[in-house]
Amino acid sequence: MLEGIRDALQTVFRMLPWPTDPGVRAIGTPDVWSPVLVTGNYDLTVRRVVRALEGVDAWLVVAPSSGINVWCAASGGHLGTAQVVTALKTSGVAERVRHRRAILPQLAATGVRAGDVHARCGWRVRFGPVYAEDIPDYLARETKKTDAMRHVHFGARERLEMALAWGGPAGLLVAGIAACFASTYVLPLVALCLSTALVVYTVYDRLPEPRRAILGAFTLATALAATWLAGGGGAALATAGAASALFVGVLTFDYAGTTPIEGGSHFQERAWHVELDPERCKGVYTCWEVCPEACFEKPPEDAADRRVLLAHDDRCVRCGACIVQCPMDALAFEDDTGRRIEPDAIRRFKLNLLGSRSVPSGDASDRAT
Repeated sequence: MLEGIRDALQTVFRMLPWPTDPGVRAIGTPDVWSPVLVTGNYDLTVRRVVRALEGVDAWLVVAPSSGINVWCAASGGHLGTAQVVTALKTSGVAERVRHRRAILPQLAATGVRAGDVHARCGWRVRFGPVYAEDIPDYLARETKKTDAMRHVHFGARERLEMALAWGGPAGLLVAGIAACFASTYVLPLVALCLSTALVVYTVYDRLPEPRRAILGAFTLATALAATWLAGGGGAALATAGAASALFVGVLTFDYAGTTPIEGGSHFQERAWHVELDPERCKGVYTCWEVCPEACFEKPPEDAADRRVLLAHDDRCVRCGACIVQCPMDALAFEDDTGRRIEPDAIRRFKLNLLGSRSVPSGDASDRAT
């Protein structure tokens, strides 16, 4: 019961940090050769990993990530090489195992550079599946990922969680404001807020352009019709119209950037695309392993040219994981004018809430975005 309440609270208020204690946890009855898994100290993630590992013997190292989920923490600089190295050194896991192999979530690849972890503490890092529920199968396959394991999806559960994460807090805020002025509007406005969030995260990406106008018109018409049928007068109709426009505007402001299916459409990162330098590529395939959108493809086994193919660049969400991990620096961000953000800048400077990577004056790219 309490576990379910915690899940619900942390899902609805997932925009807030929910820290749990860093350190090492024994899952099942691990021994000195059991796998070592690493994740951030976002409480919901840790508990989901523990549940997913039922029946598996493993060590789980929880690294400090400011109580933020892996994807956001790694992209924003809260879960990087330093945090992982610190956790591996101080958690005591090194004294409990005879190997030095750690498995990190694939979505940590934007912030944690595998080669640097090995150089600084001797642990070799692999990036496991995107989703915790795939970890047992991944371990059973001797740490070989299927295509499905490395590809982010945005299914019904994820859509519902995002709708609750945006609609829940917005509904509470609206309820508090409405209660101060017109308490009769509280429940209708909360219902409008929740239903708008559900519609946005269910159908918005499936609408043709101009999709914001289409969704706005539909939401406005629905809100006005519902208010009129309920007997609302001019003030109620005006409130419903203004609220529906506000909700749609807020929820679609950077819809693409808050979902794993598109690159941010509003923030500055949208101006860049990943460029592959075929002369530098040596066919190491770290980009293939960490790309959450499966933008890269390996050549056929019998191909003489072993270099990776950037076959689906239209899927790219510009997370930078491939650039961070490539040991040959064969990947970089470029814009349509030929300006580049070199790999070192991507590794050193992370995204802020405005989608910007600020580079000090005098660097090869005075501003990354």
